[in-house]
Amino acid sequence: MKRVLWMVVLASVCLWSFGAAAQPERDSVGLGVSVGAAWQEGSTDDIAEHDWSTSFNWGFYVNIPLIWTFHITPSAELYKFGDVNATDIALAFKFIIPVWKLDLYVGFVPGLTAVGDENLPHVGGLAGVGFNLFSNLDLFVQAKYKILFQGDQNVRVLHANLGVLYHF
Repeated sequence: MKRVLWMVVLASVCLWSFGAAAQPERDSVGLGVSVGAAWQEGSTDDIAEHDWSTSFNWGFYVNIPLIWTFHITPSAELYKFGDVNATDIALAFKFIIPVWKLDLYVGFVPGLTAVGDENLPHVGGLAGVGFNLFSNLDLFVQAKYKILFQGDQNVRVLHANLGVLYHF
């Protein structure tokens, strides 16, 4: 009887270890790309002279987990309002809340936005949800609200994106 019990324990450990090796690393570095839309909420005198409207945006992300529930995410997003090109370079600090098979997250996003020939600092917040599609590929949806500072005035911009994140 002891021999059968030991064989069951050994078989369970072997199966568990093989199964664990096949699972994707949830705390591995990832590269992502997203597409979406951006909307301007406010305006300044200098920026308002341009034709601001809803814009298509896209961007690249690097997801770097420091611990499973805290990630830093450098990103570059490009969008256009009227004739003015805008590029965001930011570093998001994301707090992950795992719920069932979803990764809900909220975060703080400081960075710089190049608008035309100006470089404007910005700060903002983001919220989103990620879902593991298969193996090492996640799908995510996120919204980011940021404030661009220009002298005494500011511009508020809302981004909504859908993207994929590839884990190494």
